[in-house]
Amino acid sequence: MTGKQVSWIIDTKVSNHMIGNLSDLHNLQAISPCPVGLPDGSNIVATKEGSIIFDSDFVLKNVLCVPGLSCNLFFVSQLIDYSNYTIQFTHNMCIIQDHTSRMLIDADEYWDGLYYFKGIPRITALKVVKGVPLDLWHQRWGYPSMQITKIVSGVDLKKNIEN
Repeated sequence: MTGKQVSWIIDTKVSNHMIGNLSDLHNLQAISPCPVGLPDGSNIVATKEGSIIFDSDFVLKNVLCVPGLSCNLFFVSQLIDYSNYTIQFTHNMCIIQDHTSRMLIDADEYWDGLYYFKGIPRITALKVVKGVPLDLWHQRWGYPSMQITKIVSGVDLKKNIEN
Protein backbone atom coordinates (compact mmCIF):
# COMPACT_ATOMS: atom_id res chain seq x y z
CA MET A 1 0.00 0.00 0.00
CA THR A 2 2.99 2.29 -0.11
CA GLY A 3 2.84 5.14 -2.60
CA LYS A 4 -0.96 5.29 -2.65
CA GLN A 5 -2.99 6.95 0.08
CA VAL A 6 -5.98 4.78 0.86
CA SER A 7 -8.77 5.57 3.22
CA TRP A 8 -10.90 2.41 2.83
CA ILE A 9 -10.53 -0.99 1.20
CA ILE A 10 -13.55 -3.09 0.20
CA ASP A 11 -12.95 -6.54 1.69
CA THR A 12 -14.93 -9.77 1.42
CA LYS A 13 -12.86 -11.76 3.91
CA VAL A 14 -12.71 -9.68 7.11
CA SER A 15 -15.29 -10.28 9.84
CA ASN A 16 -16.26 -6.67 10.53
CA HIS A 17 -15.83 -3.08 9.35
CA MET A 18 -12.54 -1.93 10.90
CA ILE A 19 -10.69 1.34 11.36
CA GLY A 20 -7.36 2.12 12.97
CA ASN A 21 -8.03 5.66 14.15
CA LEU A 22 -10.37 6.06 17.13
CA SER A 23 -10.89 9.78 16.47
CA ASP A 24 -12.69 9.06 13.16
CA LEU A 25 -15.55 7.21 14.91
CA HIS A 26 -18.88 8.76 15.92
CA ASN A 27 -21.22 7.37 18.60
CA LEU A 28 -18.27 5.60 20.18
CA GLN A 29 -19.08 2.86 22.69
CA ALA A 30 -17.21 0.19 24.61
CA ILE A 31 -17.71 -3.44 23.55
CA SER A 32 -16.67 -6.81 24.95
CA PRO A 33 -13.06 -7.50 23.98
CA CYS A 34 -13.03 -8.79 20.41
CA PRO A 35 -9.85 -10.52 19.16
CA VAL A 36 -8.78 -9.51 15.64
CA GLY A 37 -6.20 -11.46 13.61
CA LEU A 38 -3.91 -9.27 11.51
CA PRO A 39 -2.40 -10.25 8.14
CA ASP A 40 1.07 -10.61 9.68
CA GLY A 41 -0.25 -13.38 11.97
CA SER A 42 -0.38 -11.27 15.13
CA ASN A 43 -3.55 -10.66 17.15
CA ILE A 44 -4.94 -7.49 18.68
CA VAL A 45 -8.06 -6.85 20.74
CA ALA A 46 -10.72 -4.31 19.74
CA THR A 47 -12.60 -2.81 22.71
CA LYS A 48 -14.54 0.02 21.03
CA GLU A 49 -16.87 0.46 18.09
CA GLY A 50 -18.75 3.32 16.49
CA SER A 51 -20.06 4.75 13.24
CA ILE A 52 -18.36 6.35 10.27
CA ILE A 53 -20.39 9.11 8.63
CA PHE A 54 -19.35 9.66 5.03
CA ASP A 55 -22.39 11.85 4.30
CA SER A 56 -26.08 11.93 5.20
CA ASP A 57 -26.80 9.10 2.76
CA PHE A 58 -23.93 6.79 3.67
CA VAL A 59 -23.14 5.74 7.25
CA LEU A 60 -21.26 2.64 8.37
CA LYS A 61 -22.39 1.31 11.75
CA ASN A 62 -20.70 -1.17 14.10
CA VAL A 63 -17.19 -0.28 12.95
CA LEU A 64 -14.52 -1.84 15.18
CA CYS A 65 -11.58 0.29 16.26
CA VAL A 66 -8.45 -1.84 15.80
CA PRO A 67 -5.50 0.14 17.20
CA GLY A 68 -2.49 0.05 14.91
CA LEU A 69 -4.45 -1.01 11.81
CA SER A 70 -2.82 0.81 8.90
CA CYS A 71 -5.86 0.75 6.60
CA ASN A 72 -9.62 0.92 7.03
CA LEU A 73 -11.73 -2.03 5.90
CA PHE A 74 -15.31 -2.29 4.63
CA PHE A 75 -16.72 -5.75 5.21
CA VAL A 76 -19.00 -6.47 2.22
CA SER A 77 -21.35 -8.89 4.03
CA GLN A 78 -21.86 -6.49 6.92
CA LEU A 79 -22.60 -3.66 4.49
CA ILE A 80 -25.23 -5.78 2.73
CA ASP A 81 -26.72 -7.32 5.91
CA TYR A 82 -27.25 -4.06 7.78
CA SER A 83 -28.05 -1.61 5.01
CA ASN A 84 -30.12 -1.24 1.91
CA TYR A 85 -27.19 -1.30 -0.50
CA THR A 86 -26.47 -3.33 -3.59
CA ILE A 87 -22.83 -4.10 -4.34
CA GLN A 88 -21.60 -5.17 -7.78
CA PHE A 89 -18.08 -6.27 -8.65
CA THR A 90 -16.52 -6.21 -12.11
CA HIS A 91 -12.95 -6.87 -13.20
CA ASN A 92 -11.97 -3.22 -12.61
CA MET A 93 -14.51 -1.66 -10.24
CA CYS A 94 -16.91 -2.16 -7.36
CA ILE A 95 -20.18 -0.23 -7.39
CA ILE A 96 -22.14 0.52 -4.22
CA GLN A 97 -25.68 1.68 -4.81
CA ASP A 98 -28.75 2.33 -2.65
CA HIS A 99 -31.13 -0.51 -3.49
CA THR A 100 -34.34 1.55 -3.26
CA SER A 101 -33.42 4.93 -4.72
CA ARG A 102 -30.68 3.55 -7.03
CA MET A 103 -28.52 6.47 -5.89
CA LEU A 104 -24.85 5.79 -6.55
CA ILE A 105 -22.93 5.70 -3.26
CA ASP A 106 -19.55 4.86 -4.72
CA ALA A 107 -17.74 3.45 -7.74
CA ASP A 108 -14.54 1.99 -6.38
CA GLU A 109 -11.29 1.59 -8.25
CA TYR A 110 -9.56 -1.80 -8.59
CA TRP A 111 -5.82 -1.46 -8.11
CA ASP A 112 -3.10 -3.96 -7.26
CA GLY A 113 -5.58 -6.71 -6.36
CA LEU A 114 -7.80 -4.58 -4.11
CA TYR A 115 -10.91 -2.42 -4.47
CA TYR A 116 -10.35 1.06 -3.01
CA PHE A 117 -13.24 3.18 -1.76
CA LYS A 118 -12.97 6.67 -3.26
CA GLY A 119 -16.24 8.30 -2.26
CA ILE A 120 -18.37 10.30 -4.66
CA PRO A 121 -19.02 13.92 -3.73
CA ARG A 122 -22.70 14.83 -3.56
CA ILE A 123 -23.70 17.87 -5.55
CA THR A 124 -27.03 19.43 -6.33
CA ALA A 125 -27.44 19.70 -10.05
CA LEU A 126 -30.67 21.68 -9.98
CA LYS A 127 -32.56 23.49 -7.29
CA VAL A 128 -36.11 24.47 -8.19
CA VAL A 129 -37.41 27.67 -6.66
CA LYS A 130 -41.18 28.04 -6.48
CA GLY A 131 -42.67 30.63 -8.74
CA VAL A 132 -40.12 30.50 -11.57
CA PRO A 133 -41.82 31.68 -14.77
CA LEU A 134 -42.24 29.23 -17.63
CA ASP A 135 -40.31 31.40 -20.09
CA LEU A 136 -37.26 31.26 -17.79
CA TRP A 137 -37.37 27.44 -17.82
CA HIS A 138 -37.64 27.52 -21.60
CA GLN A 139 -34.50 29.66 -21.80
CA ARG A 140 -32.52 27.59 -19.30
CA TRP A 141 -33.44 24.25 -20.84
CA GLY A 142 -33.25 25.19 -24.49
CA TYR A 143 -37.02 25.58 -25.06
CA PRO A 144 -38.40 22.13 -24.13
CA SER A 145 -42.01 21.25 -24.92
CA MET A 146 -44.77 22.37 -22.57
CA GLN A 147 -45.33 18.74 -21.57
CA ILE A 148 -41.74 18.41 -20.31
CA THR A 149 -41.77 21.77 -18.55
CA LYS A 150 -44.96 20.92 -16.60
CA ILE A 151 -43.17 17.94 -15.01
CA VAL A 152 -40.88 20.28 -13.08
CA SER A 153 -42.39 21.20 -9.72
CA GLY A 154 -42.55 24.88 -8.95
CA VAL A 155 -43.05 26.14 -12.49
CA ASP A 156 -45.52 29.03 -12.30
CA LEU A 157 -47.64 28.85 -15.45
CA LYS A 158 -49.45 32.05 -14.41
CA LYS A 159 -46.21 34.06 -14.67
CA ASN A 160 -45.63 32.96 -18.24
CA ILE A 161 -44.66 35.90 -20.38
CA GLU A 162 -46.05 35.56 -23.88
CA ASN A 163 -44.03 36.87 -26.81
